[in-house]
Amino acid sequence: MTNPSGSRLGPYEVLSQLGAGGMGEVWKARDGRLDRTVAIKVLPEELFEDVDRVSRFEREAKALAALNHPGIAAVHSFEAVEGRHILVMELVEGEGLDVRIARGAIPSDEALPIARQIAEALEAAHERGIVHRDLKPANVMVTPEGRVKVLDFGLAKALDPDAASGGAPQVTHSPTITARATAAGVILGTAAYMSPEQARGKSVDKRADIWAYGCLLYEMLTGKRVFEGETASDVLAAVLRQEIDFDALPPGTPPGIARLLRRCLKRDVQGRLHDIGDAKIEIDEAIESPAEHPAAPARPKSAGGRVLQVLPWLVAAALALVLLSTRRAPPAPGEAVHLSLNMPEGVGVDPNFAAQAQLLAISPDGRRIAFRGRSGEDRRIFLRDLSRETPESLPGTEGGEEPFFSPGGEWLGFISEGKLKKTALAGGTPVTLAPAARSRGAAWGDDGTIVFSPTVNSGLFRIPATGGEPLPLTALEAAGRERTHRWPEILPGGKTVLFTVGTEDKPGDYDESRIDAISIETGKRHVVYRGASLARYAPPGYLLLARHGDVLAVPFDVRTAEVHGTPVPVLQGVSGDPRSGVSYFDVARAGALVYATGISAQSMNDIAWFDRAGRRVPSGIPPGMYNEVALSPDGQKLAYEEGPSGGARSDVWIADLAHGGQFQLTSNGKARSPRWTPDGMGIAFAGPSGDAILRQRADGGGAAEVLWRSTQLVPITLDSFVPDGSALLFTMTGLPSRADIFLLPLSGERRARTLISTPSAETLGRISPDGRWIAYTGEYAAGQQIYVQAFPSLAGRWQVSRSGGSAPRWSRDGTELFFVSEDQMFAVPIQREPTFSPGEPRALFRVEQPASSEWSDIYDVAPDGKRFVVLVRQKDSTKTPRIDVVLNFSKRLAGEKP
Repeated sequence: MTNPSGSRLGPYEVLSQLGAGGMGEVWKARDGRLDRTVAIKVLPEELFEDVDRVSRFEREAKALAALNHPGIAAVHSFEAVEGRHILVMELVEGEGLDVRIARGAIPSDEALPIARQIAEALEAAHERGIVHRDLKPANVMVTPEGRVKVLDFGLAKALDPDAASGGAPQVTHSPTITARATAAGVILGTAAYMSPEQARGKSVDKRADIWAYGCLLYEMLTGKRVFEGETASDVLAAVLRQEIDFDALPPGTPPGIARLLRRCLKRDVQGRLHDIGDAKIEIDEAIESPAEHPAAPARPKSAGGRVLQVLPWLVAAALALVLLSTRRAPPAPGEAVHLSLNMPEGVGVDPNFAAQAQLLAISPDGRRIAFRGRSGEDRRIFLRDLSRETPESLPGTEGGEEPFFSPGGEWLGFISEGKLKKTALAGGTPVTLAPAARSRGAAWGDDGTIVFSPTVNSGLFRIPATGGEPLPLTALEAAGRERTHRWPEILPGGKTVLFTVGTEDKPGDYDESRIDAISIETGKRHVVYRGASLARYAPPGYLLLARHGDVLAVPFDVRTAEVHGTPVPVLQGVSGDPRSGVSYFDVARAGALVYATGISAQSMNDIAWFDRAGRRVPSGIPPGMYNEVALSPDGQKLAYEEGPSGGARSDVWIADLAHGGQFQLTSNGKARSPRWTPDGMGIAFAGPSGDAILRQRADGGGAAEVLWRSTQLVPITLDSFVPDGSALLFTMTGLPSRADIFLLPLSGERRARTLISTPSAETLGRISPDGRWIAYTGEYAAGQQIYVQAFPSLAGRWQVSRSGGSAPRWSRDGTELFFVSEDQMFAVPIQREPTFSPGEPRALFRVEQPASSEWSDIYDVAPDGKRFVVLVRQKDSTKTPRIDVVLNFSKRLAGEKP
């Protein structure tokens, strides 16, 4: 805009320039019609090249104008004046927060009231469904009276060229970066506050604002940005990878504020602070008691506050009484004692990330802990009696998980080989009760009823512990878009069951799930709590809720199954798996609590090359939350899935292995399980909820083509194309028959048909290069093994593996078949003429199962058969898996005196 001071722009008298940035020039002006001084943002005309965008911006401006909050600069109107589009806003007199920070770090007693007001403004906008998307110090004004005004709410979305199509915004489309933003400072000003999901070009929600809020608060307290670099690319790379220097926080920073920053700056959106309103609570407590320990915030001594009243006692006990062994005098009655369970050499905790299952359980009397463990190559359930120093393995529980005790503690239930089983702890052979292909929890009631989740996408079933026919207990409600009922908890008396409800609206985001209760006798159901992933009853009258790695406690009426009051945190840093909503803790009827820490299902993976001897060479792809990998037919490119496995969002990326570099093929967060077409020109992939199979050009051109839509919302994994490209094999899990392999013809009607189906599970079908054979993983009497049958006749069946196996891959010439067993890669020579004949499996090299991935996902074979591209867990030396027990937890929770 070239208007000098004193000129006019329609009815507005331009007084002076206030500033300029990526979203246009800002001028102080006088509105003669209403006799008021306003701020006018003159928007870049290149952003309004079409009528649709103008119309969309006008709608957004109206939504912004509806924001009536003292902490948000008001939007008065959006107008077209003299060929220019302008936004007329409230004039805010004061100092930009960026100017204040430029003078140095802001003392916490000054910074925290500012931060609280920013949080209030964000909360008001988020409640109206408006996300700022470009929060940074330059968009925060502080008036001479100390009042905060947040500017430019929602403009990033209003100006987003992809908003109309629903596509995910790309980093380069941020208006602050591209619209006339030629100055390096302007470019860096936005990049430094972008959330990782924004930097990756994904669509965002209010949690992107929470990330930016954490960056802003950090900068206020330290006087420096969290992420810096010479170019925007350097800054964005730092946002995605760089460790955050929390040690830079000034001495005396309240512990609660340090914790708040860590939660705001979680790269994984599932673990990030979910509601900005929670930041206000932390700030209020820090202002009131700046030196207070974060685990003991000051609260009124109400019924709900009694939890917090006893927390300092618990923390002191935890610090003073951590034991490396349980050989000590028994605790005094009512004394809370914190035990860290020691493990003998060679025995460790072994969470099954592939199954996303519960890890541990505590007996009703609080004397024994059951957990999934590993001793050498032996994975099974271990039992630790607290009166003994070492755990012992339970015979017959090989591969077992999801342990749960009977009310008397004499039996242990568990899931193994896709079945619900029980075993007597006094000894004996495990008893199979019912199929449970991919269970999500089980509980044993006082009346001898077991309630369990048989699959990932089903309601709950009940069965007598003595055996019988499983009967449905809950049904998924289509009107509520329910997709799963899981993690049951039977309340004392055995009449009511609590469970977690997951919906299609937020698949994989179980921290925002609902906890419901159902009467076993009447079937009547009601909502108990919204916003938790798992619930456990803690006597004498509390409900423990899992959310974002914390365990919260709230007073609970066991008779009516209703909560009273507001949940407050009683444990932090509890491990779990956010993909399934499980949290690794349990509570005994006698009042003890067990939980696990230092176990992460969401840590980063590396993608590396291995030769047949196990020598490792970097691939050049930076670490990330990667899952399935697939090499192109020529071995020059790699398709891979990025995002928490089984989580709410995942996309397909392509890496150029020959020349370097990666690009994002999909950007809607609904793509997984990529497979190359035989000609290397396209990528097929599945939706995360099993709703469709799609195909897209591998160069990113054109729109994705829907190949087939499913009528069953169960997980789909793409397996392989028939060599001539005429059909595609895929696996569907969570079926009544557990898992089956399907064949989808790619011409004609494209009607998928079942190819291999038995009452057991068959997965991951791979067609040989000559199209004559199919290799797959089958779970039969011999356990999980690799089998080969003729294709398409399915004549004959040969077992190729000997001691277990999964994830078969053919060599490109068809003379070898590769598979994984435990953590070992194997190769089997194949003779195809005159008849099919597999040779003896030969071990090649060992590889640790990566984070967030199943064995089926982790590797592919180069065309020459001499190299393998493999997903490898990135080591995190800072975390040590550990199981802790707090004795008498419930007594101290209720504030009882010894």
